[in-house]
Amino acid sequence: MPLDIGDYFLSAINPVANVDQRDLERLAIRLFERPDVKAARDRAEIMWRRVTDRLMPADQMALFDDHVADYCFKCTLVAANTDANYPRVLRVYSEGAQWLGHKVPGAKWGGDNPNNAYRIIPVAAGGRYEVTGQRQVDPSTYVTFQLVGNSTTSATLASLEQLDMEIGEDGRYVLTLDDNPAEGRRNHLQIVPGTLYLFIRDSMGDWARQHPDALRVRRLDPPTRVPLTEDELATRAIRNILSDVFYAYYAQRLFFNGPQMMTPPEGAGSVGGLVTQQGSLGHFTLRDDEAVIITANAAGATYRDIVLHDLWLRSLPNRDRQISLTNAQMAPDADGRFTYVLSIADPGVHNWLDPCGLHDVLILHRWQGFPDPDAGSPAIESRKVALAGLVDALPRGVVRITPEERAAQIARRQAAFDRRFAAD
Repeated sequence: MPLDIGDYFLSAINPVANVDQRDLERLAIRLFERPDVKAARDRAEIMWRRVTDRLMPADQMALFDDHVADYCFKCTLVAANTDANYPRVLRVYSEGAQWLGHKVPGAKWGGDNPNNAYRIIPVAAGGRYEVTGQRQVDPSTYVTFQLVGNSTTSATLASLEQLDMEIGEDGRYVLTLDDNPAEGRRNHLQIVPGTLYLFIRDSMGDWARQHPDALRVRRLDPPTRVPLTEDELATRAIRNILSDVFYAYYAQRLFFNGPQMMTPPEGAGSVGGLVTQQGSLGHFTLRDDEAVIITANAAGATYRDIVLHDLWLRSLPNRDRQISLTNAQMAPDADGRFTYVLSIADPGVHNWLDPCGLHDVLILHRWQGFPDPDAGSPAIESRKVALAGLVDALPRGVVRITPEERAAQIARRQAAFDRRFAAD
């Protein structure tokens, strides 16, 4: 249903375009330009340079400054929404954009999924909170709510799948959070000591139709102090910038430990990912005359995707290039599995993964939500072949595509992408 444009929502169709998002982005931009935060950014750049592989390819080193900028703004944006006495809803880990009357920098990092809307709400033990949600006419494919205990949102303390919640016939729901156990309440999370955020993931398989849930939050008990000052928030931004390097580097290095192939699927929770997710990682070095064939099953997962990242673990530019595919965008093979082709040149395959000219990429394949235990376990295989022999090497029934169909595919992608920054 259309959103009521008034004192909170700024768009009738995009729940992320709201007063909280606008004001917190502007706050983060101010913090980002403070001299003390700039000094921390300079220190973080030195830290990243000292752990950067001396053999990092030149085309990846050309992205270094963008990587550091995204990383530092991510840290600042998260810090801007840390006041659990006055909680607000904020989308994070997104591409930069001109919208809501300002230009917000990019904040991609850590294997971000460009098919997700990631949002954070600060909460703290001792507080009582109520989050009201409204699913859209075409809702997200898969939604999770996690309590996390660090600024990288990687330390999961509790988790709730929307599939297990009570949702009204009109798509409305209320999630409560406090120190008390759920005791049978399906829409409740117990806040344990050390909790910093409620972390919400809306995974959208079909960008052209789906929007994330509309969310609002209020603290039910009185605040324990006045709002955090910008000086206090800057201190938190500086702490994030200097301390989050360690986890960000760890997450990046996870992809470098092994041969050039997709790893067997395994749970993501142990390495800071979604606890209900199975994932497979890959790192591939590719010549112009080579291609990588990746074939995976669906395993009955509610949501699936495959995403390309640079060696800094930032998703590649997602609007104009097909660097990712969701279960709604990918075409199945004749046997019901899904084959993707990674190559520098367009191979004329529907499920092409475009590395944007980079010869080294990191790949993450996700399976999320398993409602049918009899559907089988996630499985994936990969192999590198000569581009000239690709057609003969492909499995039977892989869907092909013409240049005209590719152009139409990209045009649909661009229009769908632009909806996430619609503000009117």
